[in-house]
Amino acid sequence: MVAEIGADPRDIALQQACPCVSMPMFGPLPTLACGQRMVLGRNGVFLQMRTPWLDCITRVGQLAERLPLPYGLVHERIAFDFGAIPIRLLERFIERAREALPDEVAGALIYDERLRSLSLRVHAGLDVGRGHVHYRIDDLREGEVLAVDLHSHGLHGAFWSAKDDRDDNGVRVCGVFGNLDRARPTARFRLVLNGHFVNLPNPWNSEGSELA
Repeated sequence: MVAEIGADPRDIALQQACPCVSMPMFGPLPTLACGQRMVLGRNGVFLQMRTPWLDCITRVGQLAERLPLPYGLVHERIAFDFGAIPIRLLERFIERAREALPDEVAGALIYDERLRSLSLRVHAGLDVGRGHVHYRIDDLREGEVLAVDLHSHGLHGAFWSAKDDRDDNGVRVCGVFGNLDRARPTARFRLVLNGHFVNLPNPWNSEGSELA
């Protein structure tokens, strides 16, 4: 990016942190090694995010359909470096959540960049109850990053509360399990991209999920 003469250095820094590029009409979109950027295409405005475990492009804005823009079409995608979220890890979290009934539980799936795999960690509860859970997150080791944030709703259904919307930030997958007294709990999953939410299918049991 070439800075304009007289440009405010704060604007330059912000635009370098999240640049805006146009989708080529004929050639490929330049590779994004790591970070985020906005992509302007003929079919909308898109957010592209690349982390050690995530590669995604998702639409965040529409454009007038008949506007003759000299840009190519952008295709949405969401790909996890670890592949599918392992069902066995979700089932282990469900077991821990059931043991804590009727209180809520929080945990996470931690991505190991070296092994390119996930592991489950249940957070230590500091203040827990039937409708809340405040917890401590242990320090991550070198090469580890929190990829999937999990919590339970105990006997209540799985849904995104106003508090969840406030707390779910950064870049991660978030999942919530509810109705844990039933043989088949309810569940919700979404991808969180710095305040933008993308609903995801329930990887644990799509047949029993309301997202199916």
